[in-house]
Amino acid sequence: MQRVISSKKARRLGLFPVITLACFLSAIVSGLISTWVQSLGYLPSIGATRISWDPWIRLFSQPGFGSSLKTTLVSGIGAALLALASTFLLFAVSYHNRFWKMLNQALAPLLAIPHAAFAIGFLFLASPSGWFLRLLSPGLTGFDVPPDWSMVKDTAGLSLMLVLVLKEVPFLVLMSLSALSRIDVAGSLAVGRSLGYQAVQVWGRILLPQLYPKIRLAFFAVLAYSLSVVDIALIVGPTAPPTLATQVFRWFNDPDLEHRLLGSAGATLILLLVVGSIGLLVILEIGAARLMRGWLVNGQRRFPMFLPAVISNFFILVVVGFSLLALLVLVTWSFTWRWRFPDFLPETWSLRFWQKGLMQMADPIRNTISIGLTAAFLGVVLVVGCLENEVRMQKQGLSTGTAGMLWLIYLPLLVPQIAFLFGVQVILALFRLDGFWPSLVWSHLLFVLPYVFLSLGPIYRSYDQRFTDIGLTLCHSPWRVFLRVKLPILLRPLLFSFAIGFSVSVAQYLPTLFMGAGRFDTITTEAVNLASGSDRRIVAVYALSQLLTPLLVFLAALLIPRFYFRQRKSMQV
Repeated sequence: MQRVISSKKARRLGLFPVITLACFLSAIVSGLISTWVQSLGYLPSIGATRISWDPWIRLFSQPGFGSSLKTTLVSGIGAALLALASTFLLFAVSYHNRFWKMLNQALAPLLAIPHAAFAIGFLFLASPSGWFLRLLSPGLTGFDVPPDWSMVKDTAGLSLMLVLVLKEVPFLVLMSLSALSRIDVAGSLAVGRSLGYQAVQVWGRILLPQLYPKIRLAFFAVLAYSLSVVDIALIVGPTAPPTLATQVFRWFNDPDLEHRLLGSAGATLILLLVVGSIGLLVILEIGAARLMRGWLVNGQRRFPMFLPAVISNFFILVVVGFSLLALLVLVTWSFTWRWRFPDFLPETWSLRFWQKGLMQMADPIRNTISIGLTAAFLGVVLVVGCLENEVRMQKQGLSTGTAGMLWLIYLPLLVPQIAFLFGVQVILALFRLDGFWPSLVWSHLLFVLPYVFLSLGPIYRSYDQRFTDIGLTLCHSPWRVFLRVKLPILLRPLLFSFAIGFSVSVAQYLPTLFMGAGRFDTITTEAVNLASGSDRRIVAVYALSQLLTPLLVFLAALLIPRFYFRQRKSMQV
């Protein structure tokens, strides 16, 4: 009987990886194929039934195509490389100093700020009437009115690159901290120092070469995101011409349906750019490894530390400072009634725009919360099921295929959203499933699952299985032991992963637009749509609401375990 029960349990657990992979592969593969077919001019729903290269020919002949491509490559690849170099510099120079402690304490809030909210805050800081110029005017600049030039939306995409770097460095730092748990950092530093090497040299010669392979997938995900980002590019990116991803997004939404074929060709080109950039980086890795081999073993002890230390510590201040200032300027604008340039603070304050904004946001907030909670819950359930199946396979001495699973988990992050989401929308529209709430939740789940898996997986695998074994030896059922023993022990990481999944869902822009078919507005879609031309005070209210919604879930994830364990303790007494 016990064997029959175990067999049924094994079959049930074995379904979780199948369902999880089906969520990924069904959307990405079908969406990519659909987009590729449309890029060749085939979309029967608009009367295009002949395969041809015409969309590609039209794409390459579009006015400003060369400039859009150049801006995309410069801002995307530049942001990814600068983020990686900055992350390595922080670890090599500032690890465990007082500036690092500041970054470590601010890491969770930095990650909780949605990209769109941060971009809007940056826009309010660096625009012609932003805080930066208000601080310097009129004394140092002589400006009594805002100038007719801007530090954002520049044609070179430098402001877009800066925003991406400031947002992606905390993510790479978090992934690096997780990877360092599998590296003997303290032992390597101790051995290196005993041989006369400085800490920065130990990092450069020993630790960083071990760290990079462990965060390579995270870096590739940053690269793919930087090359294909739409929401941030709409807020702070160039406009004449825009980045390639922004232009493709506009073609998909053009009233002329012929532009959808053009957009499919552009989306496929973005995918090729991402694949080509990753391939180029792999080649550069091999070349850099050969070139650096001599430096790694040359035995040189002296290394100039002053300039790298200044740059590293200053960069930490910039990352934390920009995030704090972006938050403060959003709060200030949301309570502003009258604020003339070049006054540093508003002349009069008001709650009117919060009242107005909250009335307008009733449906977007409801949609955001319902979609986010459902997607995060399903993500945690699927990830826990996959991890439990992994535990079962380890007990049976079977291979878990963790490395292959990691590649598949990262797949939605490595494939540009715009390269397959429109294709998925076309397929859903064919079966009349677009614009439905379950379809929208499914599209969010695609991107929630990877982050839940990455945040929960290492902690879940480190659980001491002996607690479960003791419960089983006391004749309790596996399900009862899971609910009464394992779940309470892992309650904090489970809730934290749930909060991460919710925040990822809140930040989704393209999935909401494509799968929602215009029927579901969220705080993010409204904030991005309003950012380019609406009243700054209303935009600030929306951006802060986008930030506060996941923060409340994070706060609940911190408080619920305390309340739960306090109640259990009082019951035992």
